[in-house]
Amino acid sequence: MTLLEMKTKILLLLMLSCFSLSSFSQKVDVDELLKQAIYQTNIKKNYPSAISIAKKALAISPNYTDVRLLLARLYKLTDEQERARAEYNQVLAYAPHNADALAGIKGIDDFEEEQKIAGLKNRVTLTYNPTFFDKDEKKTWNLLSATYARNEEFGTIVGRINYLDRAYASGYQFEVEAYPKHKSAYSYMNFAYSNSAVFQKYRAAYSYIRSFDKGWEGELGIRYQYNTSSLFSYGAAVGKYFGNYWINAKAFITPSEGKIAQSYTLTSRYYLDTADDYITAIIGTGVSPDDRTRNSNFTERLESNAFRFSLGYQKLIWARNTIGILGTYNRQEYVAGTKENEYDFAISFQHRF
Repeated sequence: MTLLEMKTKILLLLMLSCFSLSSFSQKVDVDELLKQAIYQTNIKKNYPSAISIAKKALAISPNYTDVRLLLARLYKLTDEQERARAEYNQVLAYAPHNADALAGIKGIDDFEEEQKIAGLKNRVTLTYNPTFFDKDEKKTWNLLSATYARNEEFGTIVGRINYLDRAYASGYQFEVEAYPKHKSAYSYMNFAYSNSAVFQKYRAAYSYIRSFDKGWEGELGIRYQYNTSSLFSYGAAVGKYFGNYWINAKAFITPSEGKIAQSYTLTSRYYLDTADDYITAIIGTGVSPDDRTRNSNFTERLESNAFRFSLGYQKLIWARNTIGILGTYNRQEYVAGTKENEYDFAISFQHRF
């Protein structure tokens, strides 16, 4: 080997060593920057600083997957969904099957769909509720309702048409409803009118519902009904959230002809995936002015004894639709010492748009 050949080999070895050292140093620098970015993200919650550090790391090593995935996550945390999508797409450009990037893209798509649905202001609900009796001679009652609701900044406004078919007559009832918002509270207002014998002629309602700390809520309300005479009911309720559970106890008193009729209702819900997915159970005594199914002959039932139990399920389907079923058993006393059984089976469908 000549002297020139030896010098050439030594020079090549030196160049390779320098390149390896440079690459190793660069790798160490990027790893350190990644650690700093993770620290700023998870510990300090300083997202702008973490984004700046991640960008420095990518300037050194553009295809460092962990850094780019972290940057995408940071953009999601700062509500910059399109920038996050761009970072995930860059990862997929050189790693098409990267599970984290694919999951990130799906998460953004799901988030955008949820935001779109949350912004929908209109709802249409159709409900059918037949009531069956254990006496063969009593014809089934059929209650149908069509409801339109619109969400506004000040609250929700509702219009509803009810149709009731009973053995002796049938007819319509028209309702308007509103849920105006207040600070830490909201109101419930309702007015209904009917010129049919199967409904009260006028009905009005108001409640003030307030939220308190630790999941508590309280309600005070008044109900008014008029057919041939006026009736006022006064109500109060208290509710509490326990994790996925919501429990509410409500009572009404209705003074009438020197007596005071009482109604008590205990409602419980267990929420599943969303606020629209839940199982509900209801138990009550007396006749409640809020019971739409039996409100048509509220006056006749007012002083009679009654016990009812309901079990229901509601499910969100295809993101914009909700279906619900509610079965009710009502043990009703019409005449002192004489009772009969009533069975309701309500089904509802709601669409948002």
